Amino acid sequence: MKITPSDSLSYLLSGVVPGSGLLLVSGSGYNGLSLLDTRTGRIQVITADAGAGYEPEPTADAKKVLYRSDSFSDNMKYSSVYSYDISTGAKELLLEKGRDVLPPAVSGNAVLIKSESGIKVEQTGPVLKSGRSGTFVVIEDMMPVLYTGSERKALMPNGDGFYIWASLSPDGSMILYNYRGQGTFICDTDGRILHDLGRINAPKWFNDRLVIGMDDKDDGHRITASELVYYSLGSKKRVIFTSTPDRSEMFPFAAGNRRIAFCSDNGEIYLMKVRVR
Repeated sequence: MKITPSDSLSYLLSGVVPGSGLLLVSGSGYNGLSLLDTRTGRIQVITADAGAGYEPEPTADAKKVLYRSDSFSDNMKYSSVYSYDISTGAKELLLEKGRDVLPPAVSGNAVLIKSESGIKVEQTGPVLKSGRSGTFVVIEDMMPVLYTGSERKALMPNGDGFYIWASLSPDGSMILYNYRGQGTFICDTDGRILHDLGRINAPKWFNDRLVIGMDDKDDGHRITASELVYYSLGSKKRVIFTSTPDRSEMFPFAAGNRRIAFCSDNGEIYLMKVRVR
């Protein structure tokens, strides 16, 4: 099902607000950030700031969105971190114009903010009890780093190299990541590799047993083709589950336990119903 925004503009999909029917969307280059209501197409603008659409994070209670915005001065990049209240539209500044600021990492209703000046954890709503509560994974210096309470654990499951797209499983027991062009992997929280998923870019957890992502091709400048794929931890199989030569499906996110949201290379937003066996 194609979701048509009320302003008829093109968007990248940047995330999903859990259990709400709301998607996080941004403009080209991840500039600006808005909420798209999948039921009505209504667009609710959060900000027009540069970089705000790169890895924004909703809280587990679906009440707030955490995002980073970028500015430049004297050829140097500075970033601020904000909390946006979905129901009231109020914004709270959590970090102002820091250097080397990572995208905010959310666990439950808590957010971890890391910058050149240090690290802090802010509680943005009620404390939730879950398998991953209080545990965060971020990419620092091109490697996954796990934060649990006051403990910091740097991981290099595949050795020294370039790691991207790291995320913690819903139950908090596994880490999903991509390693320097060699593919996507899953390791445990001690860095032991559990699964080699093969070629899956922009991987995301669908649930504790399934990972979704894309198998994309490019000409060095732009994506020329892309299909959606999934990997089953139970069967240890990678499966391409779309076949659309006229459309490139990209950047999928779980939108509940029976839907996947994704965008196309033309800036269209879609919801796909799936049946999980």
